[in-house]
Amino acid sequence: MEMNKSENVTRTDRRKARIREQLVAGAMKAFTEVGYMKTTVDDITSRADVGHGTFYHHFKNKQDLLGKLVDELADKVNDYVQPKNMQLSIYERMRYEARGILEYYVNNRSILLALKEAVMVDKQFEGKWLKISESLFKRIEHDIKGSVDKGYCHNINVDVTIRSLTCMFEGYGHYLMTEASGSEEIKAVADSLTDLCYRAIFKTQ
Repeated sequence: MEMNKSENVTRTDRRKARIREQLVAGAMKAFTEVGYMKTTVDDITSRADVGHGTFYHHFKNKQDLLGKLVDELADKVNDYVQPKNMQLSIYERMRYEARGILEYYVNNRSILLALKEAVMVDKQFEGKWLKISESLFKRIEHDIKGSVDKGYCHNINVDVTIRSLTCMFEGYGHYLMTEASGSEEIKAVADSLTDLCYRAIFKTQ
């Protein structure tokens, strides 16, 4: 029996999606094993178990592959740091966001470590890293500026405070993703950082 056009398209799309997933998995494996800079298209296709030419039906080169993955990852930031419960206290919201930021680093470590390496040799990736960083810390910036306006905070330099928190979380996020830390360590670190930040910034009884 002859397949109609829509069935054929669906089957083709499924096959393309499956091969793309294989290529992405192969790339992540290669980036982890030999590093982004040393990875070649052959390294990716051999680990993906697909032909060399097939790669170019999906991506222009390894930079294009990583760039697409980073763009997709940047769209997921809010899934990690946007509280579902908007009735949380400032402290609870900061803790939720702190855990989300660190989970984002660890859960997406393969792509982010490749991105960090790519930034050193390819200027096009600097803007992509900056976009992710700004998106991750936008919620904390919003919380602190809003709290300052309401008089909840000590007399602080807001811009310096936000930049300091950003550097602290980025540094710890990089450490945790390098160590492939588990959920319990992420939780413990996030809680400690939240306590430290909250006591330093907010007026407490």
